[in-house]
Amino acid sequence: MKFIQRLSFYLGGVSIGLIFLVFFLTGKRTQCTWFPESRVLADIGKKSIRLSPELRENLAQNDIDTLSIQLILKYGDVNFSKSDRDATPCKFYHISGREELANTTLWVKNCERYATVEKIIYNDND
Repeated sequence: MKFIQRLSFYLGGVSIGLIFLVFFLTGKRTQCTWFPESRVLADIGKKSIRLSPELRENLAQNDIDTLSIQLILKYGDVNFSKSDRDATPCKFYHISGREELANTTLWVKNCERYATVEKIIYNDND
């Protein structure tokens, strides 16, 4: 079998496979969380979010709202070197914001059934 024939069979199979994937996976909310940061953020996103009493007072005093906290918890960067992943029963994560929320950092206690935002830190990089 010549190289051109093998290449045509290969490309034909790949195109059939792509059509199959597009047909069956369209409209479904499929996602791959392979990296540790994505897995932590997806795990926190599935749980109910609670705010600590100290944080509620801090929100009233500063210019940040719960929407900003939700954006950080969804699109933030997890700093594993500052996090405590071995704590029991709840793990603590240090999550920093991106773009316009880059100066905001959250300490999140991730338990089995809920996640609590314990503290918010503002870094002034001006």
